Amino acid sequence: MRLVLADNDQAALDLLVTDLSLEGHEIVGTALQGEEAVELCLALEPDALVVDFRMPPGINGIEAARQLREQDAGLKIVVYTNYRGDHLVKGARQTGAVLLEKGNLRALRRALTA
Repeated sequence: MRLVLADNDQAALDLLVTDLSLEGHEIVGTALQGEEAVELCLALEPDALVVDFRMPPGINGIEAARQLREQDAGLKIVVYTNYRGDHLVKGARQTGAVLLEKGNLRALRRALTA
């Protein structure tokens, strides 16, 4: 699977790259900001985006998912975050994204292959 990964925490992003590469996925792009993730997805046309929720100072992962959903209804989007709340669940549901707790790599792997 071709993936774009986005997280404002470089160490978390590096962990995702390593783990998902070892799982056999092709990492076609990485981003530290939401806007950059959107641009990469539009340019590179990956199979999936794994995006953190909070990525200041720009748009968050839910907004990135909204923007991308308007352009590509088939893109698989996983919002992978430490943050919790009904607004996140509702936002993810509205965009068709999967919402997962950051750090649960097993669940992330399952979500990408489902």
